[in-house]
Amino acid sequence: MKRIKRLWSDLGIRYKLFAAVLAAVSLPFAALLYIHLSISASESKEQANLSAHKAMEETKSYLEYKAESIHEVLNFISFNERVQHEAAKTESYSDPNEWLLNASVIDKALHQFPHNQDIQLIQLYLQAGLAGEPGNRDYLKMDKIADRVWLRHFKNSREYFYWLPSTALDRSVSDDTITILRKIPEEHSLIQFSGMAGAQISVSSLQSVLSHAKLTPNTSAFLFNKRDDLLSASAGASFEPGDVERMLSGMSEMKEGIANWDKHVAYKGRSYMVGVSYVQNQSMKLVIIVPESDILSTIYQTRNQLISIFLLIIPFVLPLSFIVAGSSTKRLRQLSRHMRKVKDGDFGPAQLPAGRDEVGQLIQTYNAMVMNIGKLLDETYQLGREVKNKELKALQAQINPHFLYNTLDLINIMAIENNEQDISTVVEELAIFYKLSLSNGREKITLASELKHVEAYVRIQNMRFGGGITLELEVPEELKELEVPKIILQPLVENSILHGIREKEEEEGVISIRAESSEGKLLLYVRDDGVGMDGKQLAGAVTGKSSKRTGGFGVRNIQERIVLLFGHEYGLSYESTPGIGTQVTIRLPQIKG
Repeated sequence: MKRIKRLWSDLGIRYKLFAAVLAAVSLPFAALLYIHLSISASESKEQANLSAHKAMEETKSYLEYKAESIHEVLNFISFNERVQHEAAKTESYSDPNEWLLNASVIDKALHQFPHNQDIQLIQLYLQAGLAGEPGNRDYLKMDKIADRVWLRHFKNSREYFYWLPSTALDRSVSDDTITILRKIPEEHSLIQFSGMAGAQISVSSLQSVLSHAKLTPNTSAFLFNKRDDLLSASAGASFEPGDVERMLSGMSEMKEGIANWDKHVAYKGRSYMVGVSYVQNQSMKLVIIVPESDILSTIYQTRNQLISIFLLIIPFVLPLSFIVAGSSTKRLRQLSRHMRKVKDGDFGPAQLPAGRDEVGQLIQTYNAMVMNIGKLLDETYQLGREVKNKELKALQAQINPHFLYNTLDLINIMAIENNEQDISTVVEELAIFYKLSLSNGREKITLASELKHVEAYVRIQNMRFGGGITLELEVPEELKELEVPKIILQPLVENSILHGIREKEEEEGVISIRAESSEGKLLLYVRDDGVGMDGKQLAGAVTGKSSKRTGGFGVRNIQERIVLLFGHEYGLSYESTPGIGTQVTIRLPQIKG
């Protein structure tokens, strides 16, 4: 959170305003979308619940209508006297002619009843009599199905009809038909029965009814008998009987005579609305499974439409918001650029349309402030220039008189003792030295001239001390044309000779001057292999306190002149190790000559 706050605080006003405008458009839309989804979801679920109940009742009524019409046909057959008389027989016909005569009579009895287009085949299951004739499918023996478990339950129950897949009667038939059985009562008893009448219908005839229960494209409807055998399912049903059984096991206890619904049945990571209702006096069970995702599909469709509208608007809102934000902050950004110019030393007023708003007042205040600062800087500059000139003149007036005296003394001794050209050489070097020191009164000279000045000084010192000083220069040619304040290297080299190398036992050493460019700055390194400085001396050099080793007035004057000319980020710094040597680093701006 702190990082986010820091990023936000560092963000430009233009982008903050852009984000605010974008949020003003996006947040209401998101809130509207959330409210719409919440309300629509509740309404859609309620509407789906009502539709599911209605579909369940309509499907149940249609199934019961079909079942009643089939039951009516089977009732006519079962209560026919000739059929009951035939079912009561316990012996088979021995005479084929007699069998044909009675079969013709029964066949006429079977076809005198109301026609039902769903019934494909009517069969009689008998103890004997017409049953058992090879190749005959209309009259079958009860013994053929005597080992079926469901038959024992049916015999012992008080129910008269039983719905089951045809494969439960004959495993050799296809599974695309359903058989409805009706007990054929004995002639003088409604409880005892001697045979069964069966009507065979196609699974598709019930499938068309179950398909009317499909509320959504993925709704599945199933019809089971009393022992949970699947009789039929809607077209495209996506569950197996085992799946349906596991779903129903998670429902609460179901009440008879009404539709039982559970709105949230979880199965395999998805949620379903499951309804169960009993059909035809509980002889069958109707199950409807509706995926909750289908119920919410309309909501998702509306949501997607809203999102599509939003995505169409965004390409227009984004650039418009950015243009508005940019226009609103244009003067502020321009004012910020002028402020950066002030940082770089340009104190000109901002030529911007002020206006009367808060930004305009800020521009007017800024211009007034810049003008006042410019005046103060001019006054400070003139004052600093005068001080600098006086210090430079004082420095030039105090350039080591001992050095001048000793050099003149050297000239005198050499003239007396040698009477050679060396005297002329020393004089020439001394002339070069003072010519570069004065530099026609200029405050800045090229780095090349400053290096010549140092070289002349070292040559003179070598003549004085016997040639024990070696000067090494590592300065790229492109840096030699840069301007530097004059007389900034000679005092440092003088310190290296007098307080570094000359204090060594052998009084010999190397002074190296190196230059490089780094991040827009000119770095000059003056290093010697003299006696170095201890911690106290080095601390005095770093804090600017005068000491013998750090050079006294001359070196302090270099530091003050650099700071006065270029600011506090420029100047001298020391590194030293006793017995190893000292390095002075000079930081200057890169100024082309």
